[in-house]
Amino acid sequence: MEDHVNVFDALAGLIPQIAAIEIAEASLTRDTMLTGDLMLDSISLLSLMALTEERFGISFAEHTEEVADLATVGDAVDLVETLLAVKV
Repeated sequence: MEDHVNVFDALAGLIPQIAAIEIAEASLTRDTMLTGDLMLDSISLLSLMALTEERFGISFAEHTEEVADLATVGDAVDLVETLLAVKV
């Protein structure tokens, strides 16, 4: 299973691909707000979820409520780690 650092690093690599503003991976933390700090809109969040599903081989289809509650990069990391743990 991917460890915490690898999940964070992977998401930090995906976020700049879909963000409307220029973001340095090094500036992202677990507390970085997805919509506030990164200015991700609903389309960008869907793109991030799709890229994350592809990267980790997971599905958010049955976790729409949890996805809707994502506020920070750390929240996204935690959800991915939870889904990876179930997948094993």
